[in-house]
Amino acid sequence: MAGRFWHWYEQANRVVRFFTGPAQIGAGYVEEPDVRTTDHACPMCGAALSTHTIQRSANQITPTRMICPR
Repeated sequence: MAGRFWHWYEQANRVVRFFTGPAQIGAGYVEEPDVRTTDHACPMCGAALSTHTIQRSANQITPTRMICPR
């Protein structure tokens, strides 16, 4: 049974690879290191995001809230 499934799986992959091609690994060119600013500004108040408080609830009904410093 396992041998038949594996044969079917390989056949399906062969068909899929025909249309999609091989996996794309990397960007195809030398990439520079990812340089980001350490602390972004809040889009609402302009203060640093590290000064904000994030309220997360234990359930999935209440939304997550970000509280801006005043």
